Amino acid sequence: MLRLLLVAVLLAIAVPAAAEADHAAAPATVAAQPHYDAALRAYESGQYTAAATLLEQLLGRQPGCARCAHLLGKSYGRLAERAGWLEAMSLARKTCSALEQAVELAPHDREALSDLIKYYRAAPAFLGGNRDKADALERRLREASEQTG
Repeated sequence: MLRLLLVAVLLAIAVPAAAEADHAAAPATVAAQPHYDAALRAYESGQYTAAATLLEQLLGRQPGCARCAHLLGKSYGRLAERAGWLEAMSLARKTCSALEQAVELAPHDREALSDLIKYYRAAPAFLGGNRDKADALERRLREASEQTG
């Protein structure tokens, strides 16, 4: 039952990988861009462990890379889908943490906000779920849309 809950939570944030490529260059330096691109290719080809490893390394060198944190959260989520329940819980927490980092670094990134809202709504509290936080982020997302739309 818990495994089904975790899969449902993590599937809620799994947006198509192609949308990731539509965003501007992620890393702060041109030299880091090939590493991000390699991580994105690994993610898109289902090599989530490789993607997560590359993104962890990249975030170690470029801690301000919001797109890196977002893709890392999605990579952890995909790994959790395949993991046993105990490992999946750990990966779910890492998913939440990486998504929160992405939103902290890029507070107006609609895709990262949307994924974190989905996570907060779907996850139980012991895995970082929080309806109040989801509501607040949803208001912020709606206000940003109204200002630009």
